[in-house]
Amino acid sequence: MTSLSQALLSQAHWDWLPLQGTASQFSPAEIRQAIADLVQADRLGMADALSAAGLSLYPDSEDILAISALLAELRQEWSMAGDLLEQLITLQAGQTPGTTWLHYIRVLRCQCNPAKAMAAVELALQQHPDHADLQKEAQSLRAQFNPSQLAVESTQKH
Repeated sequence: MTSLSQALLSQAHWDWLPLQGTASQFSPAEIRQAIADLVQADRLGMADALSAAGLSLYPDSEDILAISALLAELRQEWSMAGDLLEQLITLQAGQTPGTTWLHYIRVLRCQCNPAKAMAAVELALQQHPDHADLQKEAQSLRAQFNPSQLAVESTQKH
């Protein structure tokens, strides 16, 4: 547990403004770990507030974007999770890990957007052609939706 986690968990009450000031003293990696600790301690409100502070302080941090996307997934806020994962994938510029792609594809599926999920899985497989879980996602999407159906849905979403 980080010193930030310990400080936040020891507070009986917390406030946004002191939280942002406190968070600014820590690196994105330390904030990411503190958010994980808060989730583990079932302090989701505080984790959300720290995530917002982290995004405000470090909007281009892979650590902050990744943990914030996971929090959004946990809350089933698929639109926010998708936006954060898109930012993360853009930031990683072709070096996106397979697990990040998997999260993004699953979020797109939760948004009922199989065409965009299929496009994402194809991009992911270009970077990770031997990734078994990405291959399974592609097979699952292809089995659920034929290619012509995906093309029609893609044009309807735009």
